[in-house]
Amino acid sequence: AVLAAEPAGAAELAPAGTHPMDALTEPAHIDVAAVLGPSILQCRGKGQVAVNSYEYWGGDDQPWRRSVDKAPVTDPDVITSETQHKAAAEAEDRATKDSPAHAAMLRGCGLRVDFLLALTFALDLWGWYTWEVVQHLVKPATEGEGRCRFAELPGVRPFA
Repeated sequence: AVLAAEPAGAAELAPAGTHPMDALTEPAHIDVAAVLGPSILQCRGKGQVAVNSYEYWGGDDQPWRRSVDKAPVTDPDVITSETQHKAAAEAEDRATKDSPAHAAMLRGCGLRVDFLLALTFALDLWGWYTWEVVQHLVKPATEGEGRCRFAELPGVRPFA
């Protein structure tokens, strides 16, 4: 992919010893298909969405919404299940909230640039918005793994 040119005077010159570049190269040392498997590759082209993809709109009369179309969820079984998932996630975060352990966990979820580039090339993510990455990649990929964080997926963990 070719990078857009910087506007004149908008950025400082790179330090001595660095090299300018106008193109990104796919990392050859990461085989995304082998690392993540075919389930992730199915996400290419926005062909997948999570089966259980809901949002919580606190303060709304109908706070549970479907992520895809924002329609209210009315099925009591779905509401009960999602409320339990929400409570479990909040309890997990509350256990370490405002602690060095929580900060370390969050830093540990950062992904290496070479992995992100390999993933972007493999799935052609260049024009995707953040919400599309979440809806069509992160949620479907993590749903089958107990709704873990993307960085906690077995194939992703080595690159965090």
